[in-house]
Amino acid sequence: MDLDEFTLADRLKEQLLTSIEKTMEEADISQGEVARRVGVLRRNVNQIMGRKKNASLDYILKMAESIGLDVEMRVKKPRA
Repeated sequence: MDLDEFTLADRLKEQLLTSIEKTMEEADISQGEVARRVGVLRRNVNQIMGRKKNASLDYILKMAESIGLDVEMRVKKPRA
């Protein structure tokens, strides 16, 4: 799927999931451990990380926070 076809929320989710994957790999954190920290089944985390299941932005933020990521949002005016 071309990024132009994604909504803003979809692009944010994809960026977050990519950051989560990278952090998990660097810290040697398993999907099972993320699931335990978030309080969900491992298969749910697996489906989300595999892009087989759509998750809310809130759910993905919980995953990010569970592995120590600090997520910030920046809003700026477009240049004229």
